[in-house]
Amino acid sequence: MTAFPEKLLQRIADGAAQRDAQREQPFALINEIKATGFGARRLAAEHGGGGTSLTETFDAAITLAEADPNIAHIWRNHHVALERILNTPSGHPAVVRLRDRVLAGDMIGAANTELGQAQIGGGGPFASRLVREGSGYVLNGKKFYSTGSLFSDWLYIPVSLEDGTRVIAIAPKGRAGLDTVDDWFGMGQRLTGSGTTLLDNVRIEADEVLLPADIPGKQAVFGSTIAQLFLTAVIAGVVAAIARDGAALLGKRKRNYYYAPTPAASQDPILLAALGEREADAFATRAIVLAAADASDRAYAALQEKTEDVDARLQAAAAAAAKAKITVDRIAHHAATALFDITGASATLAHLNLDRHWRNIRTISTHNHTAHKAYALGNRSINQVALPTQGFF
Repeated sequence: MTAFPEKLLQRIADGAAQRDAQREQPFALINEIKATGFGARRLAAEHGGGGTSLTETFDAAITLAEADPNIAHIWRNHHVALERILNTPSGHPAVVRLRDRVLAGDMIGAANTELGQAQIGGGGPFASRLVREGSGYVLNGKKFYSTGSLFSDWLYIPVSLEDGTRVIAIAPKGRAGLDTVDDWFGMGQRLTGSGTTLLDNVRIEADEVLLPADIPGKQAVFGSTIAQLFLTAVIAGVVAAIARDGAALLGKRKRNYYYAPTPAASQDPILLAALGEREADAFATRAIVLAAADASDRAYAALQEKTEDVDARLQAAAAAAAKAKITVDRIAHHAATALFDITGASATLAHLNLDRHWRNIRTISTHNHTAHKAYALGNRSINQVALPTQGFF
């Protein structure tokens, strides 16, 4: 049984090239996915959710990304929020409310990064501040990257108190003074709602703030690993789309080079071999992501059971996600270029928009530097230096 109705996946895939070319935001499709209950499948069973494993969740994310990587990526921060705060034993009022809304079909977006931060993903204070006002707070600030927030119902907003303490504010999207701006104009992943979030005197109640003690520290660390692995799953989905589109175009190709071994392109062993390579790429990248997801499932079990080896399992999961990124990125970059070895110059026609696969892979893979990941892995192996615990590790 697939996570999504086949007809829905087909409609998503059929319109993906045009949406990317015309910058048509997929609001209606996101609402259809919300209605499938996808957002609650990973929520723990003890909280009323489906209790789906991370391996199954990432498999579904790859399938959705094959249809449209923008739409899959929109769900990343929702799943990070599930791991960081909702799939914990917390009885905090904001967490309880958010679980209920997720069960009702709501999506969580995030407004996190600020351009003024000297170190990406670091632990310093945010410029966005909660200032005490009566029994609650007033929030002012500006967030640059807000993936998924344009389509979300709730926002997960890391901010600082007046003393610099980092906390999480949870607010409904419709709250007065909270504005998500559709101003993301990257070369790829153009439709992820990754634009600016403006916070202008937003009222935040005291029970909508998660203090550091309200979020299990190890669970927050685990959320960083899930953030990275979700991105890699999206790339694996694009690799699958490359194999799909290569097969579709090769099957339709009427002409072949005059010096080719066969008159029909569909019988050309060189072109068929090129297609087979892309199919192998798709198989390998999915397998790599799911192997890393299995390591994350083991880490999650250790978190829930509070086993003695929980730190080791968290590090193993982070290492697996880093290894998956390094390898999947390399395969995907090659596959996106090699697609044109199957299909020839006619594949560069603008209406096909096949360059979106390379643009999307290149954009997603810039989320955290591959060389820094590789360095951290080598340093862990040789010098026993633990992997970082923030910034998508």
